[in-house]
Amino acid sequence: MTTAHHPQCPPNPLQMQPTSTPSGPAAPSPSQASREPRSIRQHPLPPPEPLRQGPGNGGMIHCMIHRRTIEILVLRHGSDLSSLTSVWCATRPSDPPSASPGIDYIPSSKKVEFKPGKTEETCSLTILDDIQNPSIEGSESFVVFLSSPQGAVLQEPHEANVVITDTFQDIPSMQFEKSTYAVKEKDSVLHIPVIRTGDLSFKSSVRCFTRTMSAMVMDDFEERRNTDESRITFLKGEKVKNCTVHIIDDSVFEPEEEFQVHLGVPLGDHWSGAMVGTRDIVTITITNDEDAPTIEFEQVSYQVREPPGPDSVEVLNIKVIRQGDLDRTSKIRCSTQDGSAQSGVDYNPKSRVLKFTPGMDHILFKVEILSNEDREWHESFSLVLGPDDPVEAVLGDITMATVTILDQEAAGSLILPAPPIVVSLVDYDHVQEVTKEGSKKTPSPGYPLVCVTPCDPHYPKYSVMKERCEEAGINQTQIHFSWEVAAPTDPSGARSPFETVTDTTPYTSVTRMVLDSIYFSRRFHVRCVAQARDKAGHLGTPLRSNIITIGTDGSICHTPVTTGTARGFQAQSFIATLKYLDVKHKEHPNRIHISVQIPHQDGMLPLVSTMPLHNLHFLLSESIYRQQHVCSNLVTLKELKGVSESGFLDDVSYDSISLGPGYDRPYQFNPNVREAKTIQFYKHLNLKSCIWTFDAYYDMTELIDVCGGTVTADFQVRDSAQSFLTVQVPLYVSYIYVTAPRGWASLEHHTEMEFSFFYDTMLWRTGIQTDSVLSARLQIIRIFIREDGRLVIEFKTHAKFRGQFVLEHHTLPGHMSRLMAPDHLGGIEFDMLLLWSAQTFDSPYQLWRATSSYSRKDYSGEYTVFLIPCTVQPTQPWVDPSDKPLSCTAHAPEKFLVPIAFQQTNRPVPVVYSLNTEFQLCNNEMVFLMDPSAADISMAEMDYKGAFSMGQTLYGKVLWNPEQNLNAAYRLQLEKVYLCTGRDGYVPFFDPTGTLYNEGPQYGCIQPNKHLQHRFLLLDRKQPDICDRFFHDVPFEADFASDIPELQSMTTMPGVDGFTMKVDALYKVEAGHQWYLQVIYVISPESRSNPRVQRSVVYQLSRSKRDLVDHSGQLTLDESLIYDNEDDQVKNGTNMKPLRLEVSPSATFNAHVGSSVGGGVGAIMLLVLVLLVSCFLFRRCQRAFTTKSKSSVKSYEYPLNTKVEVCMDKCVEKNFGTGHCTVRNININRNHEPTNKTKVKQVNLEVKLQNNLNDGTEV
Repeated sequence: MTTAHHPQCPPNPLQMQPTSTPSGPAAPSPSQASREPRSIRQHPLPPPEPLRQGPGNGGMIHCMIHRRTIEILVLRHGSDLSSLTSVWCATRPSDPPSASPGIDYIPSSKKVEFKPGKTEETCSLTILDDIQNPSIEGSESFVVFLSSPQGAVLQEPHEANVVITDTFQDIPSMQFEKSTYAVKEKDSVLHIPVIRTGDLSFKSSVRCFTRTMSAMVMDDFEERRNTDESRITFLKGEKVKNCTVHIIDDSVFEPEEEFQVHLGVPLGDHWSGAMVGTRDIVTITITNDEDAPTIEFEQVSYQVREPPGPDSVEVLNIKVIRQGDLDRTSKIRCSTQDGSAQSGVDYNPKSRVLKFTPGMDHILFKVEILSNEDREWHESFSLVLGPDDPVEAVLGDITMATVTILDQEAAGSLILPAPPIVVSLVDYDHVQEVTKEGSKKTPSPGYPLVCVTPCDPHYPKYSVMKERCEEAGINQTQIHFSWEVAAPTDPSGARSPFETVTDTTPYTSVTRMVLDSIYFSRRFHVRCVAQARDKAGHLGTPLRSNIITIGTDGSICHTPVTTGTARGFQAQSFIATLKYLDVKHKEHPNRIHISVQIPHQDGMLPLVSTMPLHNLHFLLSESIYRQQHVCSNLVTLKELKGVSESGFLDDVSYDSISLGPGYDRPYQFNPNVREAKTIQFYKHLNLKSCIWTFDAYYDMTELIDVCGGTVTADFQVRDSAQSFLTVQVPLYVSYIYVTAPRGWASLEHHTEMEFSFFYDTMLWRTGIQTDSVLSARLQIIRIFIREDGRLVIEFKTHAKFRGQFVLEHHTLPGHMSRLMAPDHLGGIEFDMLLLWSAQTFDSPYQLWRATSSYSRKDYSGEYTVFLIPCTVQPTQPWVDPSDKPLSCTAHAPEKFLVPIAFQQTNRPVPVVYSLNTEFQLCNNEMVFLMDPSAADISMAEMDYKGAFSMGQTLYGKVLWNPEQNLNAAYRLQLEKVYLCTGRDGYVPFFDPTGTLYNEGPQYGCIQPNKHLQHRFLLLDRKQPDICDRFFHDVPFEADFASDIPELQSMTTMPGVDGFTMKVDALYKVEAGHQWYLQVIYVISPESRSNPRVQRSVVYQLSRSKRDLVDHSGQLTLDESLIYDNEDDQVKNGTNMKPLRLEVSPSATFNAHVGSSVGGGVGAIMLLVLVLLVSCFLFRRCQRAFTTKSKSSVKSYEYPLNTKVEVCMDKCVEKNFGTGHCTVRNININRNHEPTNKTKVKQVNLEVKLQNNLNDGTEV
């Protein structure tokens, strides 16, 4: 027989005798409930009679449970208790359900065993408390019961009802966080946190009020009354609220004072209300150390010049100041103390008590300085406050001051009266505001710094310092400056040492009072050193300024493209534009205007040149390295005198700079502060748009001869009479940044500028021709893009461990040092090379290069460098490993983040000129030898329009228009001269493709045909032996101008060449024939090393035939007549000109010959002979024509796939109308090579056809 009972309840009649009447549950008192985390009430039924089972009436027992686990007593009765018995003890929800299993208690079912002789055991249950989210739930209950006995029977009561009550434990409670606080009187406000616990789902409030102690209301703090005005309210869910008390600040020094703040009268929205916790009183202590009277010297050091006369005395006034509460009387002793200066010899000793009466804030302590003729150097002594403690005051920070006596004759005797101050040049007029205590303004990384000395009118205390500077004889303009810079502080807090800035540039100096922004960057530490100079030029004692840290917030031009640290490297793409200024331009006629625009970043220095930029340190600091950069912003016009008339840096005066937006910052171009060369350079920078603009104006000769340009043929307009030649000028742009106190990093761009022009002739090929144990520093040295567009990054590492970085090592298989690109670059990879390593294991320097696997337009992003550190033993010496791997132990790769913003540069749009060649005839040598670029007469007047008479010499020359101002950039040279005349009024013309006139290929005088009556090759520069020299035994006497000594002056004219011939032989033909001259010439880049006469040797023709015709009479031009190789630098052109002769009686025919029989017979015989010869020739010609017509099909095919539209309806005959024909190139690809570089161009050609037969057709 078992019964449930609770062992922790007080003695109960249940264990003594049965109770016949049940009683109701007794609720615990409120005081009891409020102290419990959770109360449990158990209602046991009365113990049953032994060996009796069944329902019955039972009594109740009341008790409080003080823990989360309750133990219910199970009793065993009977006479024989020697056997082992057991019973199951389990829980179940009450009816109706109240407490929830798993939320309010843990459901249980466990076996309770009784050992022999045992009469009682316990059944343990676990109650769950809602500690995380307390809420008032009221009383909840569940049932515990006994079942399944083994070796015994159940008796009443075998069930018990457990009631959980939490009403008073979760009532909202409010109390202070701490019991004491200290507040400074100057803080004025104190916020005291009040914490609320318990059920936060209801609104609660409590009064927070003050009580005085030693601190008094209205004198020391503002009272919070014990009324509802002082109530603080917690809304639903709020845990913390501040109780704010205002402290009254005065200037009176007082001892520490206290007052209290109380909590009381809690209120809550719930029926249970709210309560105040145990920490309901807090004590506040008010301190006011800042009001304590403080006595100290005004300055740390003083300088005084030795009195000039032997008996004279100099009085030095030392100011002793008192701060804080001035309402009381304070006393302090001030005394002199010997240093290198001796009392009685160099100064009079003094010691006295200084008495500060109420309201007095300073006292002057006077010291007399004596003249000492034996003194040879500066000497000093000290002033000391003390040694006794001051009365009614405390000592400040400056309790000792040093006085330096400056000797009149000592070298270097000058010293500034106070240290200089470094501020941003923007704040030069506001030095006092930005240097006062509490000012948070930091210098901008994008604007210069200025070193303000005490002798500068901008110095904060200049009114006092001015007298001292005048006494010492210090001239502000003669002060020598130098600058010291330190790299930013490491993440560990270690700062690099200061180093003196020594790297000068063509635009800036490092010994001026202004330091340009190219020498520092964000978070750098900078200070200046100032030395006064005496009249003899000797430098005095150097004084260092305060250390300033360059800010990150005041950026002027900072547009980070990459995320990450502010020390990222970036160089956005620049823009180069080209423009041709014609002869009508006022300032720069016939010039090419080059404009380069570069985006600016704070601290950036742009270099622009047409030559590669190497070895930055020497290039910037040594002028001899800049001499080759003629076309650059590295040299000025003064330095270019005699070499070039134009440059990227032009002379400028301060008055000529427009002070618009971007040029209007304080002292930006002030010549009193900044150097002239600095102003000349920085006037190209607009600080509003953050863009550098450099302009230069060159003619073509300067681009070729001075700027390093080359002549190429970049493209050819096909199916037209316009040929393009191109000048390519490289442009190198480097963005320079400072990487450390010394040294530069460059991000290099490279592009090509193109200048194209054309001339209207037919052309053909030359067929006729991170810190850890293994830490290191990584520094970017150079970033540039190769010719193939790949990105190259060069960087330097400085290991901070014993060993070296390696690309790979057998002790760490599967790992390699590598550079990883950002994810958004689409898997671009880099090949890493170790270029050089210092031959040591002790913190070696190593140089690396990483090259991208393919090219992209934009390489911006955050790159990651993984380097494998390989360590050695501390005693292991360096041994050259040669080809073997380094003897060391590899570790996991070190990681370095390198943010880079870098894009490839776009090629500028080419500038196009028209270069039109002209073929002129002259009848006298003087006009022939006129230089067209210098002559006073026009081009049209030079061309002889009249007829040539017997005995005259014809002078022919080919030239281009001198207005193009090509000067000596190109050379024009005649190669061949043809002469021909047509039969039956035929006018020879030049149409190699046969598409212009729709009459098949025509070659003018070059190819023999049936329509030409006479054709001569007068001149051939390469094969002079095959030329025609006579006609009917009359010599032509044709020569190139370069072969005649009297005409040698023509060889010096750029773009001109000519020839001469006699016209006598042309009068051997019957009158009425129209003669035509056709010239073939070469346009090629000028080569100073080869004179014109020898130029043709360079372009030898591999042909031994007579002129351009083979043995069968076919022209050997083939299809290359008009089309040109795109990479050829030499261009061939042709031009035709009609030649007019005076009309006179023919020398070969006489109309007044008398007739005779002999003459008649002779005439008949001649007629028969002519008929026989005609028949024979007709048969031969017919046979030859049949053969030729079969083979000429291919030669008359169009050279390329072209679409021909001939306007036949408007132009019936080419010689008697004017028409317009369009030749459109559909597909151009004559080679069977890969077509990935084929250039396809579409050009519309308009040709006007002349109807004047006497003028011929000029193409």
